Amino acid sequence: MPTLHVLGAGRTARTLARLGREAGVWSVGQVCNRRPERARAAVDWIGEGTATERFEALERGDWLMIGVPDSAIADCVADVVARGPSDRPGLAFHLSGAEPAERIEGLAEAVASVHPVCAFADPDRALSAFPGSFAVGEGDPAALDRLLPAFEAIGARTLRFRPTNKRLYHASMIAASNFLCTLDALALDLAEAGGLTAEQALPLIVTLQSGALGTIAERGPVDALTGPIERGDSATCATLVEQVRAHAAKDEAFRFRVEPLLMALGRATVGLARRKHGEDPAGGPGLDAIGTVFEEVRD
Repeated sequence: MPTLHVLGAGRTARTLARLGREAGVWSVGQVCNRRPERARAAVDWIGEGTATERFEALERGDWLMIGVPDSAIADCVADVVARGPSDRPGLAFHLSGAEPAERIEGLAEAVASVHPVCAFADPDRALSAFPGSFAVGEGDPAALDRLLPAFEAIGARTLRFRPTNKRLYHASMIAASNFLCTLDALALDLAEAGGLTAEQALPLIVTLQSGALGTIAERGPVDALTGPIERGDSATCATLVEQVRAHAAKDEAFRFRVEPLLMALGRATVGLARRKHGEDPAGGPGLDAIGTVFEEVRD
């Protein structure tokens, strides 16, 4: 069983370190952070390890997990490499979804990137949420041959790929996760303007999305699209925009926060409907009319 050292005591790194410790995948060695109180808190939460501001000697059989912000990876690598070959581990990997594995080239005999596709905002919740999520790996085959089975042992489904542009891969994950929060905030604003409380509306929104996600998983986003835009119901779409603008005229925050996003999403959904049908849906005035509704410019 390898000893895993941790550089960066953030939520993702400490969660993975603890999951691996509890599964017997690795033992936790040094947990290094520039803020010693964070390193100590991480060690206490993980249940094993030694808090430090700077690594002591690392062994050839050790693993190093780098969980620092993307902008700090280069400086951290330079610091470890400057210590000389005798203090470098045999395997090193970082957790960035945007930076390629080659960013830590020279840090160890074999290097990789393993991006855990999971939300780690609450580490206690992430302990139970992580199993079943994906861990996406790229880098040296020798590193991935050891790392991906380790991630599988803590419950991940693993995927190995060779990125042509890793930042676009990362953009995909941001769109799927972060933008969902933006979409739900929009839906809540509209629901509250319609008379529901946030406490009433949120379960409705999430339940609706859960069903939609199941259909998307089976059929893909284009074929899963339904609703008034997809049906070519220009009258309903025009009424929707009319009511949103009427409320926006009375609420400046709503006008600047909700209206532009709704209009942009409406235009994007018209484009998605065109992809689904190839031409206007039968029985409706057509997507051209709906496109005009969402393209109108306020005076």
